[in-house]
Amino acid sequence: MRKPFVLLLLLLAGSLISYSQTIVKEHYTVSGGLLGAMDFNKFRVTGSVPDKYDTRPGWTAGAWVNFPISKRFSFEPQLTFSQLQYESQDVGTLLRDGKIGYLSIPLQLKLHLGDVFAIVAGPQVNFTTSVKDENSIVDKDAFKSTSLSAFGGVEINPHGRLVLFGRYFHGITNMDNTNSTRDAKYFNQNIQAGLKFKLFGKLIPADSDGDGIPDPKDKCPNQAGLARYEGCPIPDRDGDGINDEVDKCPDQPGLEKYAGCPIPDTDKDGVNDENDKCPNEVGLPKYNGCPIPDTDGDGINDEEDKCPNEKGLAKYNGCPIPDSDGDGINDEEDRCPTVAGVAAMLGCPAVENFQANEVTFASGKAVLTAAGKKELDLLVDYMQKYKTVSAKLTGYTDNTGTDKINNPLSQKRADAAKAYLVSKGIDESRITTEGLGSANPVADNKTSKGKALNRRVEMSVQ
Repeated sequence: MRKPFVLLLLLLAGSLISYSQTIVKEHYTVSGGLLGAMDFNKFRVTGSVPDKYDTRPGWTAGAWVNFPISKRFSFEPQLTFSQLQYESQDVGTLLRDGKIGYLSIPLQLKLHLGDVFAIVAGPQVNFTTSVKDENSIVDKDAFKSTSLSAFGGVEINPHGRLVLFGRYFHGITNMDNTNSTRDAKYFNQNIQAGLKFKLFGKLIPADSDGDGIPDPKDKCPNQAGLARYEGCPIPDRDGDGINDEVDKCPDQPGLEKYAGCPIPDTDKDGVNDENDKCPNEVGLPKYNGCPIPDTDGDGINDEEDKCPNEKGLAKYNGCPIPDSDGDGINDEEDRCPTVAGVAAMLGCPAVENFQANEVTFASGKAVLTAAGKKELDLLVDYMQKYKTVSAKLTGYTDNTGTDKINNPLSQKRADAAKAYLVSKGIDESRITTEGLGSANPVADNKTSKGKALNRRVEMSVQ
């Protein structure tokens, strides 16, 4: 029991859905109106001696209702009243010259061959209502109360407000009801031309997509749409599947979660926020939207830093100050950057201790003695051997005289010693001098021997 009940519910639901989605095809509604026509009538008589009748004019008026069956076919019953005349030139005819009135019901089938032409055909039942003939013995009873005809014809502008039509009626049943001994039979024969005037009915245009907007006004007749978009669906200009009414970026493809806009790029670096690990800092795609890193924090980014894991200086491409000779003294402080040395020699190799006695001078003069020159020759040899060594020459005097005299004299003695070294090929840039006058005596100035020792230039190397 349960299964058939479920099936019934499904069928009912399907029917409701189908009904709600009915698609309207182009069709005409039921229409109707009035008609009027001129008739050209005469009897068609058969028998051994048929009577001959002339064609006489008459008229018809009535109403019609048309029921569409399909786009091509319709059924149109009519109700008409006609008054037809007849006249015969033969003497002795039963029906001579008169009028017949009858009510008719044409049952018209119509084949529409487009909007401007139609073919019509069908039967017609006639009910005689009145007869008036020159032969006084002829009255309504002389005609059968009902007769049957068949007709065919055409209509011009069959769907219009005003329709032009023409029909030919051919009687099928005998109209004579006099029971005459004559074998003549009278049949109606009529050509009709007239106009139909439509009072109601109209064309319902097709609505192919069932959106309630007829195809002639629907710019998208095969897609259900809205009137405000002339029958088209709500547009989606950027084709992102989000219609323009809810799309905040209707001209840029986007995502539903961003209301139809593209994935944002907050820092405008070309890497969208969903892929950007630094969404608030301008970066590069290869670093997932982050700036170029500075691993060692020395202010030089890793792409320019040749030592990205060691703090360094820009002038060394991010590396520390180099120590080319690996002696632990960086090149900026190493006087011998390509030769391993010791701190005491400012990065130069260690040298043997320099030993020499002081350079002595004559009293009151800055002239080297022979013994002084020999001592300086020892310094020349040492400095030529150790090319990185520099020398400091400090001049002194004894305590004879005042500082005003002794201080300049001590400087001159240091300069005289320097001049001698330069004359022996030592670069003057390796020599510094200083004069300290009578300061720092090395012997007793009370004796002549002590004074001679105090008139000196001391030599030190580094």
